[in-house]
Amino acid sequence: MFIVKTNQGRIEVVAKKLSLLGLESALRMEELDPQFQAIKLITSRMSFGSALTLTTLNSIISYRLSGRGEDYWNEFALYVSKASEPKSLIDAVKLVTSFLTTSKINVALRTVKVSRLLRASVARVLEPSRIVEQTSDLRNFAKELAASLKSKWSSKTIVFSLKMICYAYRAYYGKPIIAPFNIPIPVDSRIAKISWASGIAEIEGRDVKSWSDVIKVITSKPRNVQRAWSLIAKRCRMPPLHLDSILWLVGGFIVKGSSRDDAVEKASKALSRLVSRDVNEVFTIVSELITRYL
Repeated sequence: MFIVKTNQGRIEVVAKKLSLLGLESALRMEELDPQFQAIKLITSRMSFGSALTLTTLNSIISYRLSGRGEDYWNEFALYVSKASEPKSLIDAVKLVTSFLTTSKINVALRTVKVSRLLRASVARVLEPSRIVEQTSDLRNFAKELAASLKSKWSSKTIVFSLKMICYAYRAYYGKPIIAPFNIPIPVDSRIAKISWASGIAEIEGRDVKSWSDVIKVITSKPRNVQRAWSLIAKRCRMPPLHLDSILWLVGGFIVKGSSRDDAVEKASKALSRLVSRDVNEVFTIVSELITRYL
């Protein structure tokens, strides 16, 4: 039996460092995110309600991809932007299901994902005519959606869908929508790795020998990690869904066969370019996010 614990001392150190970047850095990164650009294409081709419905449906099946998430969302945006606009939730589910059967990147577990889309087809909060009103309170929206999917509202794909909904609002209205602090971070493989690499998460009762071990353990029990990042978010005044943008980028440089020094250097350069900050300053921040390596 293993336990995922959090380190309060490391939480304080990481929060202090991330506060040097601030919310504006995260918002700048999000505007440059290829996933945001993909959603911007969708919102430009149809009504906002239909765009929100399609964005949410795709979000809840965006896992176990065979390629980069950025490429997948571009593939999806190109497909639905050329199709007829769905006027109802049933039409939207049919369109996303049709896309899924042809996707070159979302291949794994297709039967399971189609079943998930069918469960979503009865979620009234997803109706294009209602979804704009329903997403005025993201947490309640998440709970309604999760109930239809028979899932936890704080699960990875549900919370990820909220981030993509914020992207859609920003794309449509042309200004950032600041997510609430009461929405936790979606814990995927990258967030799992950086949670351990930063020293925020400690795994007890299991010998961790590889990054795959870290990912398997933390993603299976994400609540303590979500609480830790929510605490950090409050400390640095950056809602978890926006903090995710920074962490997800840095986590992408934590890969098998690399070294800590190499990961820190590459992540620092990439983050420095995106937020237009001095690379040496960014290096000190990334060094606290990647303090240990496997």
